[in-house]
Amino acid sequence: MEKEKTVVSAALTKAESYIAANKNKVNFRYRPRYHLTAEIGWINDPNGFCWYNGRIHEFFQYNPYDSVWGPIHWGHVVSDDMIKWERLPVALAPDMQYDDRFGCFSGSATVKDGKLFLMYTGVGKEELQQQCLAASDDGVNFVKFSENPVIGEDNVPDGASPKDFRDPFVYVRDGIYYCLVGTKCAGYGNIAMFRSDDLKNWSFVGYAFRQGKGQYVSEGVCECPSRAQFGDREVLFYSPQFLKPQAGKFRNIHSSVYIVGSFNYDTGEFVGGELQETDSGFDFYASQVTVLPDGRTVMTAWMQMWDRNIPSSADGWAGCMILPRELALKGDRLIQTPVREIKLYREGECAAEDIQLESEVRQLPAFYGDSSEISFTICKGTAKKSGIEFYRGGTHCTRLYYDATSDSIVLDRGCSGVDLKGKEQDEIYWVRSVAAPSDDSIDIRILLDNTTAEIFIGNGQSVLSANIYADATDDGVAFFAEGGTAEIKNAKKFTIRV
Repeated sequence: MEKEKTVVSAALTKAESYIAANKNKVNFRYRPRYHLTAEIGWINDPNGFCWYNGRIHEFFQYNPYDSVWGPIHWGHVVSDDMIKWERLPVALAPDMQYDDRFGCFSGSATVKDGKLFLMYTGVGKEELQQQCLAASDDGVNFVKFSENPVIGEDNVPDGASPKDFRDPFVYVRDGIYYCLVGTKCAGYGNIAMFRSDDLKNWSFVGYAFRQGKGQYVSEGVCECPSRAQFGDREVLFYSPQFLKPQAGKFRNIHSSVYIVGSFNYDTGEFVGGELQETDSGFDFYASQVTVLPDGRTVMTAWMQMWDRNIPSSADGWAGCMILPRELALKGDRLIQTPVREIKLYREGECAAEDIQLESEVRQLPAFYGDSSEISFTICKGTAKKSGIEFYRGGTHCTRLYYDATSDSIVLDRGCSGVDLKGKEQDEIYWVRSVAAPSDDSIDIRILLDNTTAEIFIGNGQSVLSANIYADATDDGVAFFAEGGTAEIKNAKKFTIRV
């Protein structure tokens, strides 16, 4: 692709000036310490998650001017370890006729001939959603392609709406570039596949899901598709809007899911097994994956959910990302664990070997803290409920427990602090759960970060993520059993200090 001339647009200059002048006015009482947030303003979907020039790059949907969704830019950070992030200048701003209506929507990154390419959805006149390119020689300054859009209105496949056609994910397979785009076809969510030899000229391959493929169908766009390879099998990730709850799953108004299977690269169809939740908690959306030079497949995601109140909005910022996770495939189950680099930030180990409980709450003063990692094993006894309370204070606590009646692990934020409620048609909107592992003992690992909790169950077989807005003094921890006996073994707590 020919070299494009680097010109910093007025929109980029304006955004940087505003950030510099106003970032110190933000109240960060709710800000996590080791989860990625913006200096000021609103963030949502992670974009362009990749390795380039020796560092991890992460971009994100960004409105620097307000703490609500607005004219969408691409924020940009880099890191050596995915824990500490360095802010770079805003990468993309809405400044062209094909993206100046609502902005530069989600997309991905790929490296070609030493350049870093961003592919994103531009939303311009008449709210058309078209796929566009920008490139950088240094990974900092990006120039939009002069022939954008590269997948335009004329390329929208039959049956798809040009106003619901977004979030391109680009990857390379056997020297060919493939692009997955979320869309709707005949009124149902789907994913369109395109192919290209040069990132510039694209042809439609086909749809991932045939019409009537019941378990994969949603009434909204299959947003933010992403894809990972594990041996000879592929995992397709996406975030379907308005997916109906099924057997206790998909209880958020919008979900994040994955399917294990494989693409047919002649037809674009994805043939796979069961539709599964990527994260069964309250706050997880728009996951994106990349592969590191050491071979690890890692995932990021927006740790938030649409259509809910966000208390930090009153403080001048909103939204954060999950701590990136390492992925593995075990059978047809995705295994997720926090990136191993978090262990480098552990301090002050506390331990409690065997805690015998009988219809009681046992506080562990040494386990206090709101920036910490807690791990333990629940040994099932006769108790109806047994587990842990964290972010615990005089009137607040968040509860995680094994429920013997339903044989599930339950996360309850009904008394956590500020009530967080969205548009879910659910009388118990403050509870999320997953099926418990079948063993008599259940391994739990929890990462707390001021206003976040990421809970890994059964060595990463299931994950529950949640934002929690407790009082500043709510940093206690206790274990409990109700209606019988239980045992907590191998309890450990580390402070996480970055």
